Amino acid sequence: MKSTICIAEDRKICEPALKLLLLSLTRHSPEIEVSLFYPAADTEFLSWVKRCPQVSSQSQRLNNDYGWNIKPQAILHLLNRGYEEVIWFDSDILVQSDVAPIFSQLKADLLVATEDALGEERDDRDSLRARLWGFPVGRVFPFVLNTGVLRATRSHQHLMERWWEQLQLPIYQDSQRTAWHRRSPHMRGDQDVLTALLASNEFAAVPIHILRRGKDILQFNGVYGYSVAERMRHVFIGGPTFVHSFGGKPWSERWRLESSNGLTGYIKKVYLDLSPYTVSARQYRQELDCDVEWMEPHYTLSAILRVLGMEYPPIVGFPIAVFSDLARLAKQIGRAIMSNESLPQQT
Repeated sequence: MKSTICIAEDRKICEPALKLLLLSLTRHSPEIEVSLFYPAADTEFLSWVKRCPQVSSQSQRLNNDYGWNIKPQAILHLLNRGYEEVIWFDSDILVQSDVAPIFSQLKADLLVATEDALGEERDDRDSLRARLWGFPVGRVFPFVLNTGVLRATRSHQHLMERWWEQLQLPIYQDSQRTAWHRRSPHMRGDQDVLTALLASNEFAAVPIHILRRGKDILQFNGVYGYSVAERMRHVFIGGPTFVHSFGGKPWSERWRLESSNGLTGYIKKVYLDLSPYTVSARQYRQELDCDVEWMEPHYTLSAILRVLGMEYPPIVGFPIAVFSDLARLAKQIGRAIMSNESLPQQT
């Protein structure tokens, strides 16, 4: 099966992350072709990327008005060019082992997506997203399907076309101009739309393989992004293939400056210093040929915890993970109590 990894990025500020992904693929999966859409590439980057021989820069410019909603367009472009399998990676992913064994034995009709991060807003047990789009429900997913890693084949051509059609609708495009937390659940992002389609009658028969959070992929999304259970699994069994930094972007100084102040803001910034993505990225710092100051600890607490954790991602940040897990548990208990109190009392 003719296969390629697809990566698309149009933000120059994300070039450090893009380089890290390409370097990690070159180290762990050098035999897999990578198709890169990066219209912001300058002469310096094009010279740098030669050290990653499996990377092919795509000359055709995709419609860059759609931001992260570009996924189905990029996948369709490569399928139409003759590839039988396209494996999409978000640019804020770091690969920690060979990705080939995950995909090489899969049947052609099997779609691959990932389990989403922790959070009530990512629940879809009632097929809310399909219903809000007006789709007849054909099946139910317990969570939104995350598209940080996505595998599609020619068997999914129609699904990709329908996904792309939905993302171009004016009602969806208008929603993308509002703050994320103000958007309706079915239009928060491209993955909400794909989840709705796959839950609908139209695509309920499409078989799906889901890469599991903690086991296959680490979905780092702020203070709740790396639980104690996941850390213990990685210490005793081994780490996941993918580390996804889809919350705060440690390479972006703008994120640091715009973060909230006070104790909560301080903890978030410290935890970004301790994130598994940040700590794991340091092994490539000599090869990036760009500013790597963001990989260093910026606060006394994060410097201390890095030393105590011996720069080992599952251990670095462990005390904050304990605190975060307890805080999340307290919130869940509080919501359950409030829910029970709101039920009508029987007499």
